[in-house]
Amino acid sequence: MSDLPLAVKQLGSAALRVRGPVAMTRFLRSDVLAGKGIPHGTGQPVLLLPPAVAGDWLMPVMLQWLRRIGYQAHSSQISLHVDCSDRTMSRIVPRLEQVAEQHEAKVTLVGHSRGGLLSRALLTARPDLVERVICLASPIHEPFAVTNLTLAKAADLARSRLQKDPARLTMGCLTTACACTYGRFFRTALTPGLPPLIALFTRHDEVVRWQACLEDGARNIEIRGTHLGLLASRNVYTTLAHALAGEYDEPGITWQGEPPSLAELAAAL
Repeated sequence: MSDLPLAVKQLGSAALRVRGPVAMTRFLRSDVLAGKGIPHGTGQPVLLLPPAVAGDWLMPVMLQWLRRIGYQAHSSQISLHVDCSDRTMSRIVPRLEQVAEQHEAKVTLVGHSRGGLLSRALLTARPDLVERVICLASPIHEPFAVTNLTLAKAADLARSRLQKDPARLTMGCLTTACACTYGRFFRTALTPGLPPLIALFTRHDEVVRWQACLEDGARNIEIRGTHLGLLASRNVYTTLAHALAGEYDEPGITWQGEPPSLAELAAAL
């Protein structure tokens, strides 16, 4: 453990704080995780994309659950999601092509946090390969709307990588106006001809400003939980099962409780 990056250690300790022993036990023993009472797939391919400062090692529970309920689920082959988004996308496109070719079908992308940002770009870059995109607590409308600590850690890691490729700094890296291939596709507007995007968000998110997860042209669905807790939450997995079944492909917004006031919707960082 001593050789792990500090950010990875912090992520692990945060996960333990988010889901206490009782809550985790309930989740692991729930009918939802067992695949009962929810829609099942019929072998459709799904590609999981992990959050920042994490990798496929954070997603095994969701991966196995997807397989349990009838999907051909695949990992991203990302070991640590800290590299430049453009370089990461260049490596993921072949992985997406591989999964689509293997199953001779379009692929549903499920991305958590930064994984959702990557999925958003892939949707417009390769709509021919994508069935739908499901984002979990991803600031797809405002990608830098995260806590200062998270942003600082991400910037430090990204800057160390960019030192090996300084030319990218001239393209506006680490800004919303980045001129790279990833940046251009990420900013492409959602139109009726593109695959559907479903954005799951929580008003109790402690990492991402929840308003930043709402996207025009997407189906925005409120779920209960915290940013990391979404990966081990019964209501999230239930919503995800229905989203995978195509029940939320039409744009709109669904609130768990009372809709927020206009002031809450427009709240500044």
